[in-house]
Amino acid sequence: FAIDPERIKFDRIIGEGQFGDVFCGTFQSKDSQNLEVAVKTCKDTGTTKDKFLDEAYSMTRFNHSNIVRLIGIHTGQPVFIVMELAKYGEMRSYLQKFDDQISENALVRFAIQLCSSLEYLDSQRFVHRDIAARNCLVFEHDLMKLADFGLSRLIDDETFYYKSTQLKLPIKWMAPESINFRKFSSASDVWMYGICVWEIMSRGLKPFQSVKNSDVARIIENGERLPKPADCPPSMYQIMLECWSYDPAQRPTFSEVLTKLKYATVC
Repeated sequence: FAIDPERIKFDRIIGEGQFGDVFCGTFQSKDSQNLEVAVKTCKDTGTTKDKFLDEAYSMTRFNHSNIVRLIGIHTGQPVFIVMELAKYGEMRSYLQKFDDQISENALVRFAIQLCSSLEYLDSQRFVHRDIAARNCLVFEHDLMKLADFGLSRLIDDETFYYKSTQLKLPIKWMAPESINFRKFSSASDVWMYGICVWEIMSRGLKPFQSVKNSDVARIIENGERLPKPADCPPSMYQIMLECWSYDPAQRPTFSEVLTKLKYATVC
């Protein structure tokens, strides 16, 4: 996946990542085709560079139609990752921009595609840890792909692991065991998936928008959950509630969720 920087032309900035700016650019392939791409850059070196490249090395393992494809990596200066470019950008802004044009069936289709990508990651023994609409990219009106693997981790012999570093974490999307004990697993990804589906079905609203991060755990402990989005099919909301079971062992697997989704109907 090593890439020649001479084959990349940086155009405009389209976003800001955790480690640096994200550019829209042009990549000249080996057969002289010019491809529009997304280029994630890293401003710093040392340990920051290593953490930045962790995402790229994770992506080299993946091959799925609903996961953003890695095109190349440049580890020299400047350090950057090249990926396929999403025509419509991140999910949340897409939902807000095209709100009136998106059917409930299209929203369910996005939820199915996201679940399919996560079922695949689970089969590869990866936990994503940052499943949110901001990390879902829309390529076509009927196609989304999961991105941002900066927090993903491979689970080797155990079914979970504990996080000890001090990276900024997406508290409002996290399962209670992740908030309280920094414990992450496929089951905690299922909880986050439920939150992301809520974002999709609510057409881009943010979860727990008026709640402080420090209060989220207490609200969940009290049994409160996000309300059913307006016009959301009851079958979809029921899936979300199952994903938000307090006990990780009571949550469905991604394979089970995928089966349920395929039978979910729009009322």
